[in-house]
Amino acid sequence: MRLIWIYLNLIFWTFLFGFSSFIVISISGRKNFFKFFGLIWGKTLSLIFNVKLTVKGKNNLSSHGNYIFSANHASLIDIPLLLIATNRYTVFIAKKELSKIPIFKSIVDKAGFIFVDRQNNKNAIESMNNFTRDIKKIPRSIGVFPEGTRTEDGKLKEFKKGASVLSINTKIPIVPVAITGSFKWAKKRLFDFSRSEIIIEFGKPINPENFTYSDRDDLTNLIKNSIDKMMRA
Repeated sequence: MRLIWIYLNLIFWTFLFGFSSFIVISISGRKNFFKFFGLIWGKTLSLIFNVKLTVKGKNNLSSHGNYIFSANHASLIDIPLLLIATNRYTVFIAKKELSKIPIFKSIVDKAGFIFVDRQNNKNAIESMNNFTRDIKKIPRSIGVFPEGTRTEDGKLKEFKKGASVLSINTKIPIVPVAITGSFKWAKKRLFDFSRSEIIIEFGKPINPENFTYSDRDDLTNLIKNSIDKMMRA
């Protein structure tokens, strides 16, 4: 029952603010208006789900410039909370399966998101290359969940290398992001609507200039270890 309630709220508010942003961006031609709607979306859901968000490590980030935010993934509320925490024009890399939802695909395409085919490496590389070219035209920050899916036990899963390769190719600094409390929130009992605290902590940006494509495994491991350390602190 609780999961159904969560899904219904996510669907309703996502499409309400998503469709609103679609209209505004279509009229204005400015994709960065998504930042405004993303913030309202995130704050609305955190209020409905009775979540207290604590953000740490913001002093590691410049108020200007863009980053690739590489975060662990534990629940459905991670994306809206990350949009609040980053407080900038941030889009996400989404799995291709979500593009089969017609209205959803139109909305996130307009906002500047990217779909990646995780089952086809050639198509995934082509999508990332296209995105690399596009981001030079319209700068934005990028949110990535390198585990590829939500954790089932609260522990970090194996990290995929896509975020590292994207950082190396675009020369955009990559920031390890630890989300704690999200898994516990997702596993709350049926009628438990008590207040939950979720912490999002930003690590220090990693300069991709120090890495080449052949170093992608090293960079991926560095990101994972940084997130793991923050989660254990």
